[in-house]
Amino acid sequence: MFVLTTDKSGRILVEHVAPRSGSSENLVALPNVENNCSQTQLENWMKKHSITQVSQAKTFSLLTSTDLPSTDYMSCSVDNAGSPKFPYEWVSVEILWRKNIDNSIAVAMNQVIGQVEKTTPGSLEKLEQSLVKNFDLNKVNTRVFFAKSETVEVTESLISFLGAFSVGNGQQTARLCMHHSQSQVIQEMLMIHAVPISTGPLRQNNDSSVSYHMMRGALEITLHHGGTVGDVVHHVERRADQPSSPSSIRVPARVFRTIRTITDSAVFIEVQSGPFSDSDTEWRAIEDIR
Repeated sequence: MFVLTTDKSGRILVEHVAPRSGSSENLVALPNVENNCSQTQLENWMKKHSITQVSQAKTFSLLTSTDLPSTDYMSCSVDNAGSPKFPYEWVSVEILWRKNIDNSIAVAMNQVIGQVEKTTPGSLEKLEQSLVKNFDLNKVNTRVFFAKSETVEVTESLISFLGAFSVGNGQQTARLCMHHSQSQVIQEMLMIHAVPISTGPLRQNNDSSVSYHMMRGALEITLHHGGTVGDVVHHVERRADQPSSPSSIRVPARVFRTIRTITDSAVFIEVQSGPFSDSDTEWRAIEDIR
């Protein structure tokens, strides 16, 4: 069970853990305690690290893979942050997107940002402005961002933050466009389903295609062919331990499709031909295409 703890200034308690193979830098993770840890056990654990005055802890779980159990978390805040010794450290959120964070933080970024905003109201807007500047992005609206640079490097950290900021702004998804404008021939977008959603049926009524390449989580993509073919369901998911499972799919743009997130979040690259306008996408009710 991972512990998400914030202090009065909005800092996060993290643990430095052994680096991945080939890396010399420690990973930054959330501290890990025993599963089913009680409030008393949590407070005793905190006291060992000079941290006291712990708020009522809340628990939540996140499903990141369809063939693995959910990951359990416990969240709380503290009034007395103390001075924990290495490998534990209090860090500001701006530090996290410059660090080599692990999945315990990345997949729980919605909750991290939500808890920081609750602790220090107004921090979400300031953090988002700082991240947009740091990664040289252009914010179009609360869920759409464009990369300005000619060469674009995207980290799991950046993806997680964009999704969390969108959720904090009342959205469910975020999109990072790695092309510079919708007039370009190749439209390459990082799509972030920050919460489980279902979108569609939709299509682009042309002879091009749309491809999806999973980076995190799982999608169910249903192609609504109609007629005698009917609906065809495809499951795409990036599974490190199952290299033979489908993690990418290319579908005809003219066929209506419904995209459903079947994990608590999903991140994927969507590629289609341009120029593109939002008005090119045709939406229908499911009963109208069967």
